[in-house]
Amino acid sequence: MTDTTVRRIANQWQKFWFEDVPPDLYALLRIVFGVLGLISVLELTPVSMFWAVDGIAPLPGSGLGVRSFLMDHGLSGMAGWAYFLGSVVAFSLMTIGFMTRFAVWACLIASAFLWSWNHLPLSSANQVLISMLFCLVWADCSGEPSIDALVRRRRGVPSGIHAQPIWPLRLMRFQVCLVYFNSGVSKFAYPVWRDGAAVHYAVNLNIFHRFPWPLPPSLDWATTIATYVTLFWEITFPLLMLNRRTQRFALLLGIALHAGMWSTLELGPFSFMMIASYLSFVDPAKFSRSHWLRSGARLKSPRTAVQTQA
Repeated sequence: MTDTTVRRIANQWQKFWFEDVPPDLYALLRIVFGVLGLISVLELTPVSMFWAVDGIAPLPGSGLGVRSFLMDHGLSGMAGWAYFLGSVVAFSLMTIGFMTRFAVWACLIASAFLWSWNHLPLSSANQVLISMLFCLVWADCSGEPSIDALVRRRRGVPSGIHAQPIWPLRLMRFQVCLVYFNSGVSKFAYPVWRDGAAVHYAVNLNIFHRFPWPLPPSLDWATTIATYVTLFWEITFPLLMLNRRTQRFALLLGIALHAGMWSTLELGPFSFMMIASYLSFVDPAKFSRSHWLRSGARLKSPRTAVQTQA
């Protein structure tokens, strides 16, 4: 391997992970996941049922003993309300972009700790949210529209923040691919997926189905096709992301499948979380050029911003 080849590989690696991109897409992801996170928290009500230690929750005694301490000292209800209101405030601040870095970190910590606090009412949406927030904390998501950008403008600071590295977006994309591939491989291990009956059972079981009417046997062919399409799509999802045309097809199919899941199954906000994660596959440069959310102030190009910062 020649020095030129090594240098080319190193440059491609550097560009793939550390290329500077406009920050607008990070601002959009902040808003979308802030809203979804806020909705997820508000769904876990009444507070006395899902947030209080003595509500519908695992028995205290495991972990660090925090819940046992709160229960023993009569602070169960107070702690539950504090956790709930703190989460609401954190996701609200994240959505409007006020103290953005602190807010995103607070949302990540609150969402991650919630699994230990009370995992009973949670769905896979919580795990997806944690994964996306973990990626967002490494980027400056305070771009417009946000309160932070408004404050900067009033202080005479240019409203556009400097370019951001692309690697948090790459991590989000890898995470989405890993979610689907792992799900597909796990499903393939079960005979009910290999024989094409999984969707039939899912939409007819009262644990998951949204409507209390079973599908007629005449539609078994449709559930069989849906089973195999889902299995094939999940397992091949990472490969489909390697080509622009197949990527668009896979994402559109994913939107259709998740819309179908949401309309027929009770899965919480999982479908919305996954569809929102598709925003990470948007080209940040193209999105910045057509960014309708920000004000009329023009952002510096990534290269100009980096040079100015240097």
